[in-house]
Amino acid sequence: MNRVDTIKEVWQKLESECTEGLVKRALDIPSYLKTFCTYSFLEKYCGIAFSFHQDIKLDITSFQDLSELKVSLFNDTSFPKSKILIIQLNNRESRVNDIFATICANIVNSIIGAASEKEGMRIVITQMRKWKELFSRRKDQKLSAQEQQGLFGELFFLGKLLLTSIDKVTTNGFWVGPDQAPKDFQSDMWAVEVKTTSANIHSGISINGELQLDETEVEHLFLFNLVVEVLQQDGQTLPELIAAIRQLLKGDSRATSVFESKLILVGYFDFDKEFYNDRHYHIRKEQYFQIKDEFPRIKKDDLKIGVSEVKYRISLDFSSENMVIEENVINTIETYERNK
Repeated sequence: MNRVDTIKEVWQKLESECTEGLVKRALDIPSYLKTFCTYSFLEKYCGIAFSFHQDIKLDITSFQDLSELKVSLFNDTSFPKSKILIIQLNNRESRVNDIFATICANIVNSIIGAASEKEGMRIVITQMRKWKELFSRRKDQKLSAQEQQGLFGELFFLGKLLLTSIDKVTTNGFWVGPDQAPKDFQSDMWAVEVKTTSANIHSGISINGELQLDETEVEHLFLFNLVVEVLQQDGQTLPELIAAIRQLLKGDSRATSVFESKLILVGYFDFDKEFYNDRHYHIRKEQYFQIKDEFPRIKKDDLKIGVSEVKYRISLDFSSENMVIEENVINTIETYERNK
């Protein structure tokens, strides 16, 4: 049973016991933090809680205005000199409950490698800040067809990076698209923007913002254009690609935790996978371009004062001089990371 199912099962058991007040049950995980599933019978709130030493300072004021999450901090009478952070969901909708369970499982998985209670609580608060906006933004939505296709392309390239010699935790950290960064993959000295286009649509790619193809802050900026044909069968689905990446990460709990966190940030949840299974992506073309010299683009310095959030389309038909092979892109990335 995976962590999400375990948490949901504990909530169901606590609910069935009909015990008045707030009840909690420990989760058996290898962590310095004492972790619990909670249930409030009167309000019917599911939740998760973390008990920690009272000397650890915690500021939860930024979570007090959440409409569907109740975040509370109390003295923990179950343990000496301890406090307990309780995060409760006050929405009974099935989909929202599934999202909350996924987020709780991700937080639990993230604290397993923490070296102390203090570090564990830092991770909890960091994760909560990430989910704060996402929870209200994504609770009633699945990924659109365009979002699915874009995510497929980013994960397709991530799969390539995971086959390199670079540490897998570091590699997952390169994927910054879920963090609303201007480019999809970035390190200190290089970046890669991924554009996934449909084979049956006329040539050209859409550029969102003046920073997306601006190479001034890195030594090497590459554009990876993945051309796909969307079919009802004969190709790879988004859930199948995610399963393949999970297999590449198997055995590396830290890298897996980072990857799962980023999937949540983009709004992908496993319980929606049947919805995504009718779109099969057949790869038609892969091409790379180095963004420099006369490559068609708009950069921040090109804009007049007051102009921002520029959106435009470019044609790749006249950019053959900027084309590079995949081996050069991967070698550039590995060389920079090896020499850090």
